[in-house]
Amino acid sequence: MSKEINADDLKVLGKFDSLIRGLYGVGVASFLVSAVLFFQDSNYFFFSYLTSFSFYLTITLGAMFIVMIQFITRAGWSVVVRRVPEVLMKNMSLMFILAIPLFFGMHDLFHWTHADAVATDHLLKGKQPYLNTIFFCARIIFYFVVWNWISNKFFKGSTMQDESGDPEITLELQKRSTYSLILFALTLTFAAVDLIMSLTPHWYSTIFGVYIFAGAAVSSFSVVSLIYLFLRKRGFLKDIVSVEHFHDLGKLVYGFNIFWSYIAFCQFFLIWYANVPEETIFYALHFEGSWSKVALLLSVGHFGIPFAFFMSRHAKRNLSFHALMVIWILMMHFVDLYWIIMPNISKASLSIHVIDISLFVGFTGVFFATFFNRLKQVSLIPKKDPRLSESLEFHNY
Repeated sequence: MSKEINADDLKVLGKFDSLIRGLYGVGVASFLVSAVLFFQDSNYFFFSYLTSFSFYLTITLGAMFIVMIQFITRAGWSVVVRRVPEVLMKNMSLMFILAIPLFFGMHDLFHWTHADAVATDHLLKGKQPYLNTIFFCARIIFYFVVWNWISNKFFKGSTMQDESGDPEITLELQKRSTYSLILFALTLTFAAVDLIMSLTPHWYSTIFGVYIFAGAAVSSFSVVSLIYLFLRKRGFLKDIVSVEHFHDLGKLVYGFNIFWSYIAFCQFFLIWYANVPEETIFYALHFEGSWSKVALLLSVGHFGIPFAFFMSRHAKRNLSFHALMVIWILMMHFVDLYWIIMPNISKASLSIHVIDISLFVGFTGVFFATFFNRLKQVSLIPKKDPRLSESLEFHNY
């Protein structure tokens, strides 16, 4: 290993304590404000809550995908940028706690929980064996059990290797990533159907799970890149996570953003072309009133702007512009989820409420406070990974 690693550069220790306290403070205060606003409009509250919850759940799931895909492909270049997604995916236990309010809002969120509606709707009655309260709650709990099991196994293995240096741990995690990715794909798909697609229970799309996965992947790569840029600005890992690594992270952000665009277009085009009422009901609702302008914003903002401005090598390697683009893509990911979920409650037009802001700030504060609190307890890189030297010497040619 030709690069010298300063041990003091591998831990943040107490240097983020004030940031963590501030994030927790802002997050908890925002949740308290949201709790007060809940009594003004509980119905709207749960739809807004689901939107912010889905945003951070997709980031957490995307981080889990990043970790597993690195192991299954035996990637060497990305070892030094693996610790942040490992810590991000450990927020899954937090996301399970934050999922609990959704169980109490099921009647507000899901039309299929209304017994009178099911009794008079042939389609809902046919879906009742799957779409019912008890089975729904059991499935959500099962998904989180699987996700927590995966995140705990990979995080524990990686951090244990920091102490033992045992290369067998890497081999074991490579094997584990095979079936874990299958479990991940299945649970993410069913969770997307349950939590989001069943908001419109008459509608179905065979690629909706892939659509949500694409958003999860691009948003998580964006967050990972942004956090490493933040750490670099604070003086950490400057000589370890180089422009070369940011260049490749930019490629992955760009590639998965194009993948999201492709899936979004395919879903729309096939439904539009087939013109089946059970499928077109979704777009009829989401193109109503000012929601059509949000759809146009997604077309330009989620696809057009990143496609045009983040394509070049120079754009990905210019770290200031890189940060701007990943922030923009994260904003578009939230707009995408907002556009999918909120027309179910605000059917006529887009109408942003204070509660949308307070809930998002609450989730943001608690999510990142938990992340940084865990990050300070571990090394910032997998310091005894057998492929670390390859990652430290990585160059794009």
